[in-house]
Amino acid sequence: MAPASRYTLHTRWDSLEALVSAYPEGLRLDLGCGYYKPDGYIGLDNLVGVRTQIPDEARAPDVYIDLNVEPLPFADDSCIEVRSSHFLEHSNLDHVIDETFRVLRPGGTFVLVVPYANSADGMYPGHGLFLTEKWFHENRNYQAKFEILSETFDPSPEYLRLPFWVRLLFPFHRARVFLFNACLQMTIESRVRKE
Repeated sequence: MAPASRYTLHTRWDSLEALVSAYPEGLRLDLGCGYYKPDGYIGLDNLVGVRTQIPDEARAPDVYIDLNVEPLPFADDSCIEVRSSHFLEHSNLDHVIDETFRVLRPGGTFVLVVPYANSADGMYPGHGLFLTEKWFHENRNYQAKFEILSETFDPSPEYLRLPFWVRLLFPFHRARVFLFNACLQMTIESRVRKE
């Protein structure tokens, strides 16, 4: 049974049970989806801060909820995947991590994409957290609940526009660590630590 949570559903759903039953293979959640909910995922967002997005009702969240304070309205061990793209830097991380852990089944995955802290995108106004891989490697709460499977770093357009010889002197794996705005974002795929 899901913990008590304050949320509303998009008008496409009559009830939470109807929403859950539409995903018989297992629930995949997209936290902070805005109007970019991918196919096959249940989108959750309160749409605060989406003024820069073009409203698209077909991609609107399924569940309107404040992810920073409310428990996810899904039962323990009910999800096979939770994803988040450019949301965690706006969030109450411990709450999101705890709730993601609670709803994931053993073997479930948590895939997150965040702007790299040491970049123009990472320093964008409105971001309350500035994240690099070091935070995920050293945070005790995250490490106790998740095992990192892979990390991917995307070079920024500015880094890619540098002359070839500059990129040869400062290869991306080094530039990402030492130079501002070399890395645009990182993706971390992790597996829940549950038996």
